[in-house]
Amino acid sequence: MLKKMTPDFAVKESLRENVKFIINVGSSLEGSKKSLEYSRLYNNVFASIGVHPHDAGDFKDKDLAALESLIKGDGTGSNNGISINEGISNNNRNKKVVAVGETGFDYFRNLSPKKDQEKAFISQIELALKYNLPVIVHDREAHADILKVLGSYSSDKSKNLKAVVHCFSGDTDFALKCLELGLFISFTGVITFPNAKSLGKTVKEVPIDKIFIETDAPFLAPQEKRGQENYPGFVKYVAYKIAELKNISVAEVAAVTSKNAENFFSIN
Repeated sequence: MLKKMTPDFAVKESLRENVKFIINVGSSLEGSKKSLEYSRLYNNVFASIGVHPHDAGDFKDKDLAALESLIKGDGTGSNNGISINEGISNNNRNKKVVAVGETGFDYFRNLSPKKDQEKAFISQIELALKYNLPVIVHDREAHADILKVLGSYSSDKSKNLKAVVHCFSGDTDFALKCLELGLFISFTGVITFPNAKSLGKTVKEVPIDKIFIETDAPFLAPQEKRGQENYPGFVKYVAYKIAELKNISVAEVAAVTSKNAENFFSIN
């Protein structure tokens, strides 16, 4: 059984591994609140707020309103004396919230009806557009519907949708179609697994300036650390593998993917 790592340890150890910024991704309303609370505790931690497709069946208008409240910083809770309505930026948005998500489709476990997943996904996309935030997209065995929904937005340039397919699990054809829509692609420690040869081929085909690297902590620890609890410091192993696959330096992978993420999430 994995020993649960404390947030303080994870943040400090990640800094020692030269991880400059951390984006803590919300996958439920309560998780999004917690993510934002942690972002207030650490200057280099930022929050994404959203509801995972697993919970889309219970996603109501009040939940969408609660997510919007977190973005606006209306103050829907506090933890250890840290109010989440601190840090409001000039455009009436909490500056520590840098994205909406993760949201999308999960047809692998199908814990929510597909129509509910689509409704929750579109609602959160609209919320992101309202506040000029990017979307972190969850896709599990739902490539066609991901392309259909995101394609309807990318075809309307006035929408100015920014999205990344996180923890990418598709093939090269799907990756190229995502790139055609202007999406970014984020790879995890999965690319280090011995059985991930096909995904490795996809990494080679995706331009480095369209790539993010992530951990999906606490899950999917890279091959070198299998069986351990994942944390942001392990992202270096993803960088090592991308450098190997693309035959470029680790320094280049780190510099380009970091700049990609800083620009995409408006972190400076």
